[in-house]
Amino acid sequence: MQNTIIGGLLVLLCITIILLFLTNCKIRNLTSSLSEINKIDTNKSIRILSCNKDIEKLIKEINILISEKKEIEYKYKEADLEIRQAIANISHDLRTPLTSIMGYIQLLEDDSISIKEKKQYISIIEKRAESLKVLISSFYDLSRLQANEYEINMEKINISVMLCNTIAAFYDEFEKNNLNPIIEIDENIQLVNGDKKATERIFNNLIQNILKHATGSLEIYLKKKDDFIISQFINEAKDLTEDDVKKLFDRFFTVDRMRTGRNTGLGLAITKTLVEKQGHKIWAEKKKNKIIINIKWNL
Repeated sequence: MQNTIIGGLLVLLCITIILLFLTNCKIRNLTSSLSEINKIDTNKSIRILSCNKDIEKLIKEINILISEKKEIEYKYKEADLEIRQAIANISHDLRTPLTSIMGYIQLLEDDSISIKEKKQYISIIEKRAESLKVLISSFYDLSRLQANEYEINMEKINISVMLCNTIAAFYDEFEKNNLNPIIEIDENIQLVNGDKKATERIFNNLIQNILKHATGSLEIYLKKKDDFIISQFINEAKDLTEDDVKKLFDRFFTVDRMRTGRNTGLGLAITKTLVEKQGHKIWAEKKKNKIIINIKWNL
C-alpha cells in the first residue's frame, strides 16, 4: 500500500516536472518570438500551441498589443511623411511668389527701364503679393479649423439664395474665361442648419476651384431630395485619375502641381472641413471625363 502511494506521488511529480518544463519551453519560445518581432519590422504574430488556457489567453492578448503597436507605428510614419511633405509644399508655394517678387524688385533698380515698364513690374509685384497674402491666409484658416479654433454658429440658412448670390458675384469671371455655366436650382429649397459665413466660404471655394480648372463645360446644381438637399459642382477633368479623385480633399494636393506650378489645394481641404463641421457630407466622383463635387445638406 505504502509503495503504491509512493509510486503515485512519483508519477505526479514526474508529470508536474514535465508540465513545468513544457511551460518553461513555451515561455522561452514566447520571449524569443517577442524579441524577434520587436527587433525587425514585421507583421508576424505569435503562434504557439498550448494546452494551457492561461498561456493561450496571454498569447492572444500579446498579439492584440502587437497589432495595436504596428497600427500606431504605421499611423506615425504616415503622419511624419505628411508633415514632411506639407513642409516641402509650404516652402515651395511660399518661395514661388517670393522669388518672383524679388526678381521684379531687382528689375526696378535698373535705371535704364522706362516708366511704363516700372508700372508694369509694380503691378506684377502687387498681384504676386496678393497671391502670397491669400496663401498665408489659407494656411492660417486651415490650421484654425484643424485646431477647432474656428467658430461655427449654427442657424437656419437659405443655401439657395446664398448660392445664387455667389454665382452672381463670379459673373465677370465666367465671361472673362468664356464660360457659359449650366445652372439649375430647384424652387422652394428648404432651409438647412448651417453657419452662414462658413457656407459662403464653401460656395466661394468651389466656384473658384472650377474656374481654375474648367476647360469646357461647367455645371452647378442644387436639387431637392426626399430628406436632404444635394448641391453639385461639375467641370471637365480629362487628366484626373481615380487616385487623384481620392486625394482631391487632401491638404496641399493639386493634380497639376508639377505641371503648372500652381498653388496648393488648400481651398478644397478647407471646404471639406467646413462642410463636415456643420454636420453635412462632401465627396468627389468622376464620371466619364467630368469631376463632380457633391455636398449632401441634411435638413
